[in-house]
Amino acid sequence: MGVHPHVEETIQAWPGQVVDAVATPIVGWAIDKTGVLKVWHFAGTTAVGVGFSLIFSIVPNTNSWWSILWYSGLIILFQVGWATVQISHLAIIPCISQDHTHSADLTTIRYAASVCCGITVYLITWMVLKTTQYVDKFGPDDFYKFREIAFILSFIGIFSSLLFYCGLHAVNYRYENLSESNGLLRPQSSLLKTSIIYQVSLLYMASRLFTTLNLIYIPLFLEERELKFMPKGDGIRQSIAIVPLVSFLSSFAMSIILKWRPKQMNDKMIYIVGSIFSLIACAWIALAINSDLGRQIYGIACFIGLGSSSTMISSLCLTAEVAKSHGFGGSVYSTVTFTDKLVSGGIVVITQHLSPKSIEMSSNFYGHVLAYVCGSTAVIGLITVTTLYYPRQ
Repeated sequence: MGVHPHVEETIQAWPGQVVDAVATPIVGWAIDKTGVLKVWHFAGTTAVGVGFSLIFSIVPNTNSWWSILWYSGLIILFQVGWATVQISHLAIIPCISQDHTHSADLTTIRYAASVCCGITVYLITWMVLKTTQYVDKFGPDDFYKFREIAFILSFIGIFSSLLFYCGLHAVNYRYENLSESNGLLRPQSSLLKTSIIYQVSLLYMASRLFTTLNLIYIPLFLEERELKFMPKGDGIRQSIAIVPLVSFLSSFAMSIILKWRPKQMNDKMIYIVGSIFSLIACAWIALAINSDLGRQIYGIACFIGLGSSSTMISSLCLTAEVAKSHGFGGSVYSTVTFTDKLVSGGIVVITQHLSPKSIEMSSNFYGHVLAYVCGSTAVIGLITVTTLYYPRQ
């Protein structure tokens, strides 16, 4: 028996994760140095559009050096472009926000839009792949379908970016000028000596790691349930398809609720509530790990979505405040996301190294990952936020 395909894909994605992590601090420094956020965002968008749309341009051949070099180059181009888009887009928020409330609203809208993107990708993939004769089996003959998906998503992304550029005007100025005019500028070297930057990095990392691990391992967890309680596979394929959608929808609902939160409920309180939601989901899995979850999995998915949305939005709101206070948005966001990307990639690689060679041998392995590893990340975030002191909160 070979390694489960999900495991192989995860391990193969590790080099891209490293490239993304290495590019992040470099991009953050360059953005703060030049200050032309819109130009950097455009450059990153171009790299992402080219890299992603060409992923399925040729049929991969692992025996061809040309094919390996081609795909390696596309991975590097995409990951560097993604880091550039992410950092520049996040750095725009403290630039254009008038106060913390405005910044929090923009962050919430940004996250809600990202959830909508996830749902859109899910629906487009479902519509394209549903025409496959055997919906539970995919092979080399379905290569052109994934190419079609890539082209559709690239077109939507490029069109959305053009609308973004048309509606955004006053961000092509230096962060230094903005900071000096408000009297907020501090030496960039002192930024990394401030404990707050490491605390918000840990908060963001915990939130992202919880979301990433659930996204990767819930399908494998459901397959464990299939082998143990539903050997014929009745209904399991439907669960694998619907559970991520339920999580996305609950995340979107929470982001809408947080948009209208009362002023008395600050970011720390929201993060604590989100951590509690996350821990409920993990505890639910731990308690029911040796039983047939049935429809309970949809309740777990709801709590996962609620917890992910709450912690992600609140951690980004706290990061935006730090960025606005220090006047170096690129450096702040690159530090925060660098921690997330490197640690998340490392945790996934370690988890996969310890995983069984096949899903048939996994028993409750992926259930334990969701219950205890994800639960540990939620606890880390909860401890960090309770010890976080930030005068503006």
